[in-house]
Amino acid sequence: MFVGYVTIVFFAAAVFFSLRYRFLQLRAFRETKAVMLKEKNRSSYQTFMVSLASHVGAGNIVGIATAVLYGGAGALFWMWVFAVFSSIFALAENTLAQVYKEEIGGEYRGGACFYIRKGLNNAPLALVFAACLVLSNSVFFQPIQVNTVSESLQLAFGSDRLLILIGLIVFTILVIFRGTKSIISFCERIVPVMTLTFLATSIAVLACNVPRLPAVFAKIFREAFRLRSLLAGAFGSCLIVGFKRSLFSNEAGLGTMPSINAMADVEYPLQQGFISVVGVFTDTIVLCTLMGLMLLLYDVDPASFTGCDLIVHVFEEMLGTFGKYLAFFFLFTFSIATVVSQFYAGESNMLYLVNRKRKKKPYLLLYKCLFLTGIIIGVNNSTKATFYIVDTGIIVLGIINLYAVFRLRKVFTAEIDRFYGRACGRY
Repeated sequence: MFVGYVTIVFFAAAVFFSLRYRFLQLRAFRETKAVMLKEKNRSSYQTFMVSLASHVGAGNIVGIATAVLYGGAGALFWMWVFAVFSSIFALAENTLAQVYKEEIGGEYRGGACFYIRKGLNNAPLALVFAACLVLSNSVFFQPIQVNTVSESLQLAFGSDRLLILIGLIVFTILVIFRGTKSIISFCERIVPVMTLTFLATSIAVLACNVPRLPAVFAKIFREAFRLRSLLAGAFGSCLIVGFKRSLFSNEAGLGTMPSINAMADVEYPLQQGFISVVGVFTDTIVLCTLMGLMLLLYDVDPASFTGCDLIVHVFEEMLGTFGKYLAFFFLFTFSIATVVSQFYAGESNMLYLVNRKRKKKPYLLLYKCLFLTGIIIGVNNSTKATFYIVDTGIIVLGIINLYAVFRLRKVFTAEIDRFYGRACGRY
């Protein structure tokens, strides 16, 4: 119930910010196109790939399945609404990340803890946030992705959990623990492939079922505004389920994405903010919508499934035996890409915690051990239990970051004026 109340407050704040800044987030695609075309280095593109890897995780597939499972078709509509309004937080927090970033070890590092300390001059709160994010990206958020990888391997190939655990640990050591360049290289390769493959597959499926789409959309809007659906179970309604799943899927306002977007080297901080908004829309409005529509096209009893098995069943219904392995491909790649990007975000916050210490390696080793612990938790936990843990972690991060963004709104406003005054002269 507490999670539901906080989610409503979060949405109210998103509406306030959107109105205050005249829905500036809706200019994101135009401004992002201009930045990408003018950018001489690949910094913004690489950062976008890593951030998109974080966005398009289990929340896009299993998260949508659980949203439909517990909130009904109407939850999809409320995911759209929440994403449109909350994307203003993505614009604000990632702009602030660029303003207050620092160079550590020859790389740009930043995030919510940096702008809390430097912008608010509140070192204790920054310490709390950094510690929470380190824990979230190792033993809260990460197990969701690992759990999806584990379940998909078991469903597709009947793999033993111990073998899955060993494989994930080896992958983590060989790819993730090798550093930022390895993480960027991995995301640059896997994100375009998995995203474009998913788009092609889902569009093809929907194109083959065009006559059934009007009924699907009618069901979404009918259930979204059905009074019983909105009020039943109080904060367990389709509205709250949609809000929570949207928040987990795109992470706008949680303070997690600034740790990734701070690595970019752009002329104006607001430019990276706009790029992050494109990530939010790509994640929720495009990918989550396509997944949700495919789920709703097939009349299955969601109560008979727990998460990954629902996805596999639907893809088998659509594409036969091949669909089973295609479902595994999406579940595996989406989740493993997010695991990689989450490590980087958590590492940035660990570096913040130990930045003033002469010997950082022991602390970074501790973080790696926590990360491996998260893998063990994810392999052995159920989907429902893992999502409950994530909801708790989201609330702590969201409350702290929302407070910081609100307090630093004048800095954000100044960056808007600076960008449109000097760069475009039209704000």
